[in-house]
Amino acid sequence: MLARRFRIPLLVLLLLPSTGCAAAAAVGSALGAAFSGLAYMENGAAERTFVVTLPEVWPPSLTVLRLMDLTVSEGARDEKQGALKGVGSDLTVTLTMNSVTPRATRVTIEAVQGTLGKDRATASEVLNQLALLLPPTPIPAHTSNTVDAPGGVW
Repeated sequence: MLARRFRIPLLVLLLLPSTGCAAAAAVGSALGAAFSGLAYMENGAAERTFVVTLPEVWPPSLTVLRLMDLTVSEGARDEKQGALKGVGSDLTVTLTMNSVTPRATRVTIEAVQGTLGKDRATASEVLNQLALLLPPTPIPAHTSNTVDAPGGVW
């Protein structure tokens, strides 16, 4: 009687690893990272592409560093790329901006906390604050996915 009672739960436990839960969890994690728009690089930096020009990214980037009470120690840009460095007592944040297209700019942020090394949480927060300060992405004038019927009648 006892063996019969545990037969179904045992079968479920044996089949669970083959249901693809691990694969589903991995895909879910990847989708979450993709839809948030934030990627972490192997070197510990955070990266995101914004649909604005590099000249539009520059002033908000300076503002974010100043909001964090960081002193801007370096800064240079041209039409295709730019870099800023903000330094605090125990934190250094480096922003690198590259034009991907005429209307898109990739921003890479590296935050280093004292002797602890890379600080992904701070790098991602800098990107989040930057996103809040940037102008909203413009919506194209014609966004309808429908095609008008001849004569305007369906």
